[in-house]
Amino acid sequence: MTTSFTEEYPAEEPYEPQSFLRTGPDKEGQKAVVPPDRCTCPQFSPPDVDSLIIAQVQRWKRFAALAVKIDPPNCSDQKSDLHAALKTLLDQNTRQNGAVWFAWDAGSGLYACIIPEVDTEYAAELARRIQSDLAENRVETLSVGVTQFPLLDFNVSDTMKNTCKALAHAAFFGAGSIMIFDAVSLNISGDRFYQEGLFDTAIREYLNALRLDPANVNVRNSLAICLAQKGNRDEARASFEEAYRLDSSEAMPLYNIGVLHVLDGNDGPALECFRSAWDIDKQTFDIAFQIGKLLTRKKEYAEAIHFLENAVALRDEAAAAHSLLGRCLASLGRSAEAVNAYKKALKTNPNDAAALSALGVLYDIKGENPEICFTFCRQSIALCPDNGLYRLRLARLHHKHNQLENALQEYETATALGCDVRRQIADIKEVLGLMDS
Repeated sequence: MTTSFTEEYPAEEPYEPQSFLRTGPDKEGQKAVVPPDRCTCPQFSPPDVDSLIIAQVQRWKRFAALAVKIDPPNCSDQKSDLHAALKTLLDQNTRQNGAVWFAWDAGSGLYACIIPEVDTEYAAELARRIQSDLAENRVETLSVGVTQFPLLDFNVSDTMKNTCKALAHAAFFGAGSIMIFDAVSLNISGDRFYQEGLFDTAIREYLNALRLDPANVNVRNSLAICLAQKGNRDEARASFEEAYRLDSSEAMPLYNIGVLHVLDGNDGPALECFRSAWDIDKQTFDIAFQIGKLLTRKKEYAEAIHFLENAVALRDEAAAAHSLLGRCLASLGRSAEAVNAYKKALKTNPNDAAALSALGVLYDIKGENPEICFTFCRQSIALCPDNGLYRLRLARLHHKHNQLENALQEYETATALGCDVRRQIADIKEVLGLMDS
């Protein structure tokens, strides 16, 4: 019984699922200064503002608000002279303009200041002054988020929360940064809700971001991804298409439209989208990997190898790409190269069942110790017991080495999993005298 790598029953690849491309939220938005060697502010949800403060501020027709945060790791000791110094600075810099300041969450080093009848430009300048005054005598830093009222239909409580969204936005630029609340701040907030699985809340954030900046491609992309996760693929596709219309030099929307086609089972249009995205952007791993994966499905192995080699060059630690590259190389008879690719896959992911199973076959073809081959094939089945191809490969190894009872058992399991190996089963039963009379 010979063993061949080229299979009539290709594995159902456990490779990475199709995932949408997202952009880092720090790629757009207000400019901010990034001091060197500083840690960033963490993302957090602020406590509610005291109702008495809200009642006072609600009488103001216009104001700017600041969230002032002591940068970690210096924020937790409320009794330290740092907190006392900050309180003094807030008092000194706001007492003449009728502002309200308060310790919002002193335990995390968070303070707030609300200034009537000023805009964000004034508030940002005030924040810079407070930072500068603190720096005269101390090494610790402050990060500040700024917004204004009125803005869209945000009420006073919403406005205060928006200062913290701006603060989270500032964190992407390092400690000691000042950020004015904008569409990117809302995109970051939406992404946080998305990651928590709160899709409806995330969508509200993205829609508000688009009210502030209708031409923001990243926000439209984020909105589309969230809609797709909720199963609203038509709306998601429309949002991706609008993002591409706004910026045809951006590969991300094209790629994501391709992912929607894959999810709908339309590999042809998906491949067209991925190829178009690659024409724009040859530095993104996901694009090269998805093209390689679809070409592998079409058994166009030579071209698939080209894209998968690009993929692993862009992300050498991507086990799935190395494993798929190994499959293409092996399918073209380039066994030594395939072994190297599979070994690289296992170096990153020792539980890559596809790589383990394939190495069992390739080592057998090479004439390696049979126990090594059996070990790899058995490990793949332990990881994926319901994979018919892996069962079939192990059955063929047993058959080749005349372990007929074991071979029969694995052939029958492979049959139950969708492999047509009735002839092999009949042959073994005949040898074992198990044929029905």
